[in-house]
Amino acid sequence: MRKSTPQVSLRHPKSAIRDLEQRAFQERSVRKSRNADVAGVIEEQFGKYLIKAGILSGNCVARAFPKPPAKTQAMIADAVGETPALAIEALKEILEERDRKRSGQRRLEGNSGTLVPSAREYAEALRQIRLTPAQVTMLKALTIAGREGLTIGHLSQAAGYKSREASIKVFKKIGLLIAEYLELDLPEAGSVQNDGAAQVLAFSHIESDDEPATWIMHQELRDAVRSVL
Repeated sequence: MRKSTPQVSLRHPKSAIRDLEQRAFQERSVRKSRNADVAGVIEEQFGKYLIKAGILSGNCVARAFPKPPAKTQAMIADAVGETPALAIEALKEILEERDRKRSGQRRLEGNSGTLVPSAREYAEALRQIRLTPAQVTMLKALTIAGREGLTIGHLSQAAGYKSREASIKVFKKIGLLIAEYLELDLPEAGSVQNDGAAQVLAFSHIESDDEPATWIMHQELRDAVRSVL
């Protein structure tokens, strides 16, 4: 039996041209609408936030985002007002209340006297700061160690550093990045055990004078590392 030849419908050249013209028109319309959305936008830095305000769909709206060089531009909060300027002022009040509430909820770490941010704060910081692979490895290693903690020597091995001093510098840098993002007040740097940047991440435990200090990560940060990294 002879097989029937499948039918192929050919589009008329004029139809194809109309489709191309329609697609080009739609693309131009999208570009125009995007330009209209961003026209007249006011930008203002406010603490660790970048505020953008303008008129959106007929409403005066202000929105807060992480300030550069944050990794993402996820919106943190927004507000409306009669004018963009009033929307910005309303948003600033929301952000100030947000920061006050967070500060009041931080736990006092009895081992070091450090105010420890919540897991949510740590998670937000970890999503925004830029960490090297070695720094991520250190955080994960301390998280896995849990309440047992790790010595600086063990952290050096985990991150692939031969120099103890280099690993301490990298470890403290993580604490500084988190502290800068969350605007934490740090005491003046002293010894490694008393260094405020290091204590943002963990507290040190010394079993005896003959043994090196063990760093135990704050539970809140362990929870954040598990959820983010």
